[in-house]
Amino acid sequence: MNAFWIIGALIAAWLVLRWLTGRGTARPAGDPFVTKRNPKTGEPVPPGSGKGRERLRATATHRPQLLAENGLPNIARRDDLARALGITRGTLDWLAFPDDREQPPHYSAFAVPKRSGGYRVLYAPKPKLKAAQHWIRKEILSKTFAEDPAHGFVAGRSIHTNAQPHAGKDIVVTLDLDNFFPSVTYRRVRGIFQSLGYGEEVAIPLAMLCTVKPAEKVREFVGGQRHRMLPQGAPTSPALANLACRHLDLRLAGLAKKFGCTYTRYADDLTFSGDDTFRRSLKRFLKLLHQIIAKEGFKLKKGKTHFARRGARQEVTGLVVNDGPRVPRAYRRRLRAILHNARRGGLEAQNREKHPHFRQALRGRIEFVRSTHPDLAEKLIAELNAIG
Repeated sequence: MNAFWIIGALIAAWLVLRWLTGRGTARPAGDPFVTKRNPKTGEPVPPGSGKGRERLRATATHRPQLLAENGLPNIARRDDLARALGITRGTLDWLAFPDDREQPPHYSAFAVPKRSGGYRVLYAPKPKLKAAQHWIRKEILSKTFAEDPAHGFVAGRSIHTNAQPHAGKDIVVTLDLDNFFPSVTYRRVRGIFQSLGYGEEVAIPLAMLCTVKPAEKVREFVGGQRHRMLPQGAPTSPALANLACRHLDLRLAGLAKKFGCTYTRYADDLTFSGDDTFRRSLKRFLKLLHQIIAKEGFKLKKGKTHFARRGARQEVTGLVVNDGPRVPRAYRRRLRAILHNARRGGLEAQNREKHPHFRQALRGRIEFVRSTHPDLAEKLIAELNAIG
């Protein structure tokens, strides 16, 4: 009996000790930020150096040392944030905590049709909010970093760097995340700023400045989202979306390594490629993939999972990768046909979509061709310049 009581006491002591040491360290749900730490000292490392990475927990506490190590502005109070933004405290409160009866406050919102059907809601921030968002992007978000698989909205990366790793593979699998920006909610964004080192007093208004509450009339176009979310069109949204996906990218990169395939992400486009061994394991791979995406708070778009074997056209973010990233032949032919017909009937006769700046739009398409076919692009530019 004495031994029984001794064992019970030891177990109770162990549980109390575990509770005390673990208190306050649980990661809030939805905290997506992953940072670097020195593997020897455990101290955070500024973005861009070292290889050791682990999840950093969001806290309500202002952490000036972490902000300094990451090269971020040391802002502890809302009055300080207002001064950094070059506005009054009253203006900050007006921008960050608007009257929800005004929908959407501080934005001009409009729906544009998507090629796949339905509509996409774009938000153009009004001048004062846009200026605040530009400051946040420049002084805070530009000093963070995305994981290696991310190629969208990242300096030095592009659709070409996203497509290149998948060139010449036996099979290419592409998938789309559904309602990408609306899936990143205020709670996630606040967790990102807290994980960077900002306390709640500053992280809350920063997150409010970078999110919007969708009006009821547009909720069907944003996946039914009712909570504050990232607005597509704000200068802060791309970087915050990448930060929200950092843990997703790490987990999917780990899954890809386990199955011997390659993974990249360009915004909401996910791409995996590999050899025939990978193809034979696709059923098990896709089951685990769906589980990871769901656990990270995202959803896959139905009907947008595509499989392309080597014998078929393998396309990644608009580029054909069978023999290396190339602008599709059909795209080049269409562009040449437009210029050929414009020489006879005039440029505006080819503007069937009524683009307000059609010449500039054609030049943009030619620059896209230049990325993989520079000689052809020179000829197309000469043709465009010859059209009156």
